[in-house]
Formats: sequence, C-alpha cells, structure tokens
Amino acid sequence: MDKDLLHRFFKGNTNIDEEKQIRHWIEISEENKMAFKYERKIYDTLLTTSPITPVSEQKRQIIPWRKIGTAAAAVLLLLVSTLYIHTLVNPTPEYNTLIVPAGQHIHLILADNTDIWLNANSTFRYPSEFSGKHRTVYLDGEAFFDVSKDEKNPFLVKTTAGDIKVTGTSFNVEAYSKQGSFETSLFEGSVEIHKDKLKLATLRPNEKGVLTTDNKISITSISDNDKYLWRKGLVSFNDKKLEEIFLTLEKYFAVEIQIDTEHLSHHTYTGKFRQSDGIDYALRVLQKNIRFSYERDEETEIIHIK
Repeated sequence: MDKDLLHRFFKGNTNIDEEKQIRHWIEISEENKMAFKYERKIYDTLLTTSPITPVSEQKRQIIPWRKIGTAAAAVLLLLVSTLYIHTLVNPTPEYNTLIVPAGQHIHLILADNTDIWLNANSTFRYPSEFSGKHRTVYLDGEAFFDVSKDEKNPFLVKTTAGDIKVTGTSFNVEAYSKQGSFETSLFEGSVEIHKDKLKLATLRPNEKGVLTTDNKISITSISDNDKYLWRKGLVSFNDKKLEEIFLTLEKYFAVEIQIDTEHLSHHTYTGKFRQSDGIDYALRVLQKNIRFSYERDEETEIIHIK
C-alpha cells in the first residue's frame, strides 16, 4: 500500500474508491492491519510536531510486519513490548493525543474500526486498543463519529460539558471548551446524552440536542445539513448574522475577532468557503457582499472589524 495514499486518507483527501481500496487492504490480513496502525502512529507523531506540513512528501511503500526492516522492527517491537508491560502493571489503557491545527480536518480510524472526522482546533484523546466495558474517548472540539456496533461495550465520548453514550451509530459532536458549546446531532441509530452521571436525553435520528445554560437539553430537528460539510473541508453558513459567522471563524481558525463598529449589517447571509483557504480569504469573501474593513493587530493577533 502506498504511503502517500494512506496519508491522504488520514488527512481526509481521498475519494470513495480510494477509501474502499484502503479498507479492503486492511481487512485482508492482520499484517496489513498492523502496518496500518503503525503508519497511523507515525502520522500522528509527525502531525503534532509539524502542524503546517505534517506529512513527508517522499514516497515509500507500506509493507507487512514480517518484512519491516531490522531497525524499524526493533523500534516497533520495543513499543509493543512497552505497551504490553504497561498493560500488565497498569490496566488503564494508554491514550494517544491528536491535536488538529487551525483550518484543517483529520480522518481517523480507531482500533475497533470506528470512523472519525476531527474538525479544526480539536483535541482528541483515544487509546491504541480498547479494554474494559466501555470504549472511552475524550474530545475538546468537533468531531463526526461513525461508531462500530458493539452493544456489550458501549462507546463513550467525554467532553467538558457532557458525555455521549452509544453502541453503534453516526453522529456529530461540537464541544469546544473555550466557547462553552455542546451540541450533538444524530443521523443514524440512537445516542444518550449524560452530564454528571445523569442521563439528560435520548436522541432519535435527525435530531440535535443543545446543552442550555441551566444544564438542560434542548432537542430540535436538524434543519441544515450543510453545517456538517466541514468533513469535506468546507465552512458553511445558512441564513446567519455576521456576528454568528465571525464566531464560527474564531472557532475554526483559532483567532479572536473584535467588532469595533456600531454600523455592522444586521442582515443574514448564506455561503461556503474552504477551510484550507484561511481566515483572510474568508473575510475577503464576506467583504464582497458586506461593507466592512478589518485590520490585524500584529502584537495581539486580534482581528478588528471596522
């Protein structure tokens, strides 16, 4: 399997046929599955140390476990041995941490084959292997989950605002601790929303639950599916006020936007742009329809709307 194809898959830049090819390759043998996990771990390490260009452009082939070079095999064997000893001494699973840079999104497949998309400025903690009665992960940010079904071992998504419990389903979670947001949108199956060990609500397909200031869940129907196009690298807004659009930009691009004018338009707007084009491009797109100017303070990095 070609390394560049796998890394494009991790970045979310593959098409449906390429994704099917990769999944088929993983399912052929345990050796392929091991090689995939090995490459995933390398990619995650590179991503956290080089957020702008996390993947080397040099081509090489992913090869089965028994054909890995002596040095690489020794390192991987040491890693596996360390994890094994750690498990014997401490049954608590060892967690990996993945941080998604501003303006990017990442595709991830967990050990149980749960499929996950992570949005910009998200921090995600997950174990290399699941153990115990629950498959527990931690999220600060936004993610789309397609959870592998396992009724005996529920899947738990823990956030600072609330938790989501599922057995096998597709849903979106937005829980940025900095913004104090918590919203769960369900597309297939069923999910339970918990807070402080209390079940607040159960969602049905095409419903979303938003945590209110009094720690209750407001349940409504999903009316705008474009909101979830971020998995394709798109920021979408439908009939939103400019202040709401600026809040979205702050969330996805890790910037602070300060409105310094009292004459900002109060109309609502609809549109889309690519996250990868950056904050300045997004603001210039908005300027084509809305009259405003902006300046970036080089010291504070605050963007001032005038």
